[in-house]
Amino acid sequence: MMITKISWRNVWRNKVRSGILIASIAIGLLGGIFTMALITGMMESKVKESLVTEMAHVQIHKKGFEINNNFKDSIANYEKIVRIAVSDSLTKGCSPRVVINGMASSANDSQGIKIIGVDPHKERKVTEMESFLIEGDYFEGKRKNQIVIGASLAKKLKVKIKSKIVIAYMGPDNEMVNTAYRVAGIFATSSPDFDKTVAFTQSKDMWRNAGQKFIHEIALTSIEGGSKPEGLRDQLKTVITASDLNIQTWREIVPELSALAESGNTNSYIILGIILFALGFGILNSMTMAIWERSRELGVLMAVGLERAKVFYMIVLETIYISMIGGVIGALLSVGLINYYGEHGIKYSEMSMAGFNNIVHPVMPESFIPLFLMILLTAIVSALPPAFRAIRLNPAEAVRYKG
Repeated sequence: MMITKISWRNVWRNKVRSGILIASIAIGLLGGIFTMALITGMMESKVKESLVTEMAHVQIHKKGFEINNNFKDSIANYEKIVRIAVSDSLTKGCSPRVVINGMASSANDSQGIKIIGVDPHKERKVTEMESFLIEGDYFEGKRKNQIVIGASLAKKLKVKIKSKIVIAYMGPDNEMVNTAYRVAGIFATSSPDFDKTVAFTQSKDMWRNAGQKFIHEIALTSIEGGSKPEGLRDQLKTVITASDLNIQTWREIVPELSALAESGNTNSYIILGIILFALGFGILNSMTMAIWERSRELGVLMAVGLERAKVFYMIVLETIYISMIGGVIGALLSVGLINYYGEHGIKYSEMSMAGFNNIVHPVMPESFIPLFLMILLTAIVSALPPAFRAIRLNPAEAVRYKG
């Protein structure tokens, strides 16, 4: 108990040095946590946008479709598969889709696109494309042959709401299907490539124009969320036994998206490691200087009988106190800033870049408590060399030290 009190008082003997060290730890922890929150927020935003615009959590295809994207690779008896999927306890939404590669043309230009035919009512339970609309609506009217396109595609084709574009694709009998569609809505995501190459229409219009019904893809969302799609996939595999079907999570379909999220975590820990490394040297330097200045005092304490183990404990305890104070301040500042900017966002550019939104909403890292413990561990490790130096002092020489 006496050592703990002495250590606490020693912290405040040199208020300037202790204050600078506490501020360094607080700012370092704030920088580390806030940087991780920014990277986490950026990656989660990218993944979430991909899931709510097209991917969903789980997709069902006929084997080979995701490679060849062949029109004839449609899902046989898809109504039965949809009924089974909808009845699953983990299924939140289910949307059967038509997916065709084709060409969009206007009087001004043309562009190769992926045409996704959906049932708007079912699709709303799986994706949130409607929230990305900047003009028009999401198949609100009863007009036939409506299409919703991206802003980049609208710009390239030089069309606007109610303009007509011709969609051409190879039909089920290898005949060319050409149909005029009227632009009902224009969306804008953070990915210009997606906006330029993907268009949505109603599956019933595609069926009528092609002369038959077909489904290439069944997209599903899980009640467990996009971070845990494996549960829904595994349950569906136990009840859907058709050998010609692939049931995959978004991580399996787009592994690069999953790798991107994982790389964000890796980058965060690299940045945090650099910050902790710098903090460790700062603590080491400050505590070493403190030992030099207090050599005479430490020599007197050991000369009057204070055990070297207690001197060691006192030095380490001083560092722990300083680290805890700095850590708590840094943690409180981090929580405050992350909550504020998590709600309001940080705009880091005037436009979206590389498929990332230009407004980032920081997300509190899951490893918040371990980060705090890592700061304390760094401080303790940094205090060991000065503490060992203190207990190696010769009391007879230390008491004559003039500073």
